[in-house]
Parts: sequence; C-alpha cells; structure tokens
Amino acid sequence: MGIFSAFLNPWSFLLVALAIIHFIRRRPDTYWLYIILFLGPLGAGIYLLVEALPDLGLLRQSFKVFPRKKRIHELEAAVLDNPSAGNYEELADLYMEDRNFSKARACYDRAISSRTDSLDPFYRRGVCEVELGDFTAAVPDLERVIGNDAGYDFHRQKGCWRTPTPIPGSPARQRTSFSRRL
Repeated sequence: MGIFSAFLNPWSFLLVALAIIHFIRRRPDTYWLYIILFLGPLGAGIYLLVEALPDLGLLRQSFKVFPRKKRIHELEAAVLDNPSAGNYEELADLYMEDRNFSKARACYDRAISSRTDSLDPFYRRGVCEVELGDFTAAVPDLERVIGNDAGYDFHRQKGCWRTPTPIPGSPARQRTSFSRRL
C-alpha cells in the first residue's frame, strides 16, 4: 500500500481534499501540489498551515459589520458634541459603506457647508446622489471634481458623470463636458 495507505483514513482524505480545493482556488506555486500529493496528509497539513492559514485574515473584512455599526453610533454621539467637518465626513463614509445613501448625503452636505477646500466630500456626495437617482443634483458636484482633478479616484468620476440614465435637459452639455475632460 505504501504512501497511499494514509488516504484510507477519512480525516486524511478530507485534509488532502481541502488542501487541493484551496490550491485550485488560490493558485499558489505549483510545487505545493506535489507536496500535497506526494506527502499526503502531512503535506496537506503543511500546505494549509503555510498557505491557507494566512488567507483567513482576508475574511476579517466580511465580519466587520458590528464594529462598523459601533463606530457609526460613536460618531453620531461625537457629532452632537463636536460637529466638525471631519466627523461628518467620516460618518458619511460609514453610511456610504452601509449603502445608506440618504444619510450619507445629509452628512456630506454638513461637511461641505463648514469646509469646502477638499474635493472628496463633493465627489462622494455626487456618488450618493447618483445612487439615489438624483442626477440633476449630482451634476454640479461631479463637474467640480472633474474640473479640478480629471484623474480623481482613478477616473471613476467620469463614469459617474456618464451614467446610463441621462441628465434631464443636458445631453449636449454632458457630451461636451465629458469629451473635453478626457
């Protein structure tokens, strides 16, 4: 039986199967496949410890729902004590991550009213307005961002500017402004 006798144990088979599935999904260096196959459960265990265990850290973002909610509550309380533009901007960013665009837009409005030197609140408010379907309100914000920095957010603002839903009454203005900014 030799080296393949280790595969008769169901736990060994499961360990090797998990290692091969992870190998197929992540595509690390090819020598790992030989380690898994030739060393059997020992090689699979080594592979899972070296390659798969660090990947568990990538799952951390999936489970950050509760700390984000906690941070939103902390910032809501902080805004009552210190209504600064930075607090409103951070709160709006968290609302935007939660896809609560109406609250994010209101927070960006407050952040912009107290400080208007940064492009980020204008751009993010424009994105919120596009997501809410208020394209006419998004036009001035996105025009301001495109006018000051055409490469802002890796040119994503141009995509928001050219959304499939037309801006009422301004297709010519949209075409000329977009082509001028490219």
